[in-house]
Amino acid sequence: MVDSRLDPEGFMKLSIICATLGPLSEVDSLIHSIIRALRRTNSNICAEFILVDQSKDPTELCFQISDWLNLIHIRNAARGLSLNRNIGLDRASGDWVMLIDSDCLISEDYFQNFIELMRAHPNIDHFIGRILDPYYANPLFREWPCITRRIWKPMLWYYATSVNSIFKVNDDMQRFDENFGLGARYGSSEDIDFFLRLKAKRLYTPKLIILHPDIFQTELSARKIDSYSYGFGALCAKHVLPLGIIIMLASLLKKAADVLRGRSTPNELARATAFRLRGFWTYLSNRIQGGHV
Repeated sequence: MVDSRLDPEGFMKLSIICATLGPLSEVDSLIHSIIRALRRTNSNICAEFILVDQSKDPTELCFQISDWLNLIHIRNAARGLSLNRNIGLDRASGDWVMLIDSDCLISEDYFQNFIELMRAHPNIDHFIGRILDPYYANPLFREWPCITRRIWKPMLWYYATSVNSIFKVNDDMQRFDENFGLGARYGSSEDIDFFLRLKAKRLYTPKLIILHPDIFQTELSARKIDSYSYGFGALCAKHVLPLGIIIMLASLLKKAADVLRGRSTPNELARATAFRLRGFWTYLSNRIQGGHV
């Protein structure tokens, strides 16, 4: 029996988009992890990997040729994560789309679990999984629950990231706001903004696992942290109603609580507050003046 969510030939068509500045060696490891996961699906997925490459590396990406994955390598000199993800979205031909960073890996049972979830939940258009540290399997960025649950739109502020999502293409497909994201005016939060605007029925599941380096094990520059805060403040202004202002205040209260618990410093709280408020006000004032649609 052919599943109703597969095409008439029994395949589910998937586009995997990776926008990267390099190095290409990371992409090679990612592709091999994708191929390993695809091999466990018994040929139920017809996948393409769209690499939007902003690196200055003149060499072509080299990896073992596989019937499991079609590689599309696009070079683009213009920088900007959202800009280049949109280039990938424009090129994508799949019924489902997955966004991934070049330094991530796919768990070996990811796609097999996805097919089972898709069949068990035929009305779901957006599956959200976990992000774990590849060495110790510790949860990263969030305390990811160990139970499956429906996700309602307000919950996206907590659950949504680009690399832990796989979503179905619809007739009113959104694009990333190119004002947000790495290399843009507001240097973060492009993923939450994208999924807040995406019309979909959503499900969180711990069965879909992405492995990601623990960036908190390395010293993040103050400039990068400030950029994240500035972008998050702008996001709260863009979605100020109904929850943006509440989320903004809650994030600052959490930072203050971290100071009281000794997890953060008063200086970090002051910088986070200043840059979030600055991003909030800058976006809001530009929108009032017609600078943002």
